[in-house]
Amino acid sequence: MPRDKDLKRLVRERMATTGERYTEALAQITRQELQPLPPPWQLTGSRSGDYEVGLAEPAVVRLRLRAGVGHAPGFGAIVQGISAKRFRGRRVRYAARMRAHEVTVSAGLWLRADSGKEMLVLDNMDDRPLRGTTGWTPMEIIMDIPEESTSLKFGMLLVGRGAVDLTDLEFHETDQEIPVIDSTLPEEPQNLSFAE
Repeated sequence: MPRDKDLKRLVRERMATTGERYTEALAQITRQELQPLPPPWQLTGSRSGDYEVGLAEPAVVRLRLRAGVGHAPGFGAIVQGISAKRFRGRRVRYAARMRAHEVTVSAGLWLRADSGKEMLVLDNMDDRPLRGTTGWTPMEIIMDIPEESTSLKFGMLLVGRGAVDLTDLEFHETDQEIPVIDSTLPEEPQNLSFAE
């Protein structure tokens, strides 16, 4: 890490070159190096090349926008896939603690049940995301796994700029008394007159 005067000079030089604000330029220069993501986890997403992922500290995964990527039109995610055999027709709980760092659009867990190449059910927490900067926040998905499911995919995702940390993961069958977190759309159009 450079000394204070050198650091300020480097930040100003980066600001002049990239147009970043002081805090953005400082964050890029002092950016923590990530350790490789252990298998079977993988980086994925519509713009996975714009993101990087790894261990920020033991048992804490960080997903972040790569340095130098100014605009992020898609998302990056981590994924692990498993057979659905054990969970077919059952209710599962996927939970973790997450922490957001200057997330501009959204971040959250995601869980998907597939039958072959067909997606059956998806919850990506788009109706209850993390945004901005947060402390450690408990997050969870409760989902009924369809009988015809062949595989389950799960992980975390980041849409837009920023970074998100993930730790303390749980994935298990849960009681039927625990309600499913329903992220489905309403069955009928809502507020077509724009009334308050």
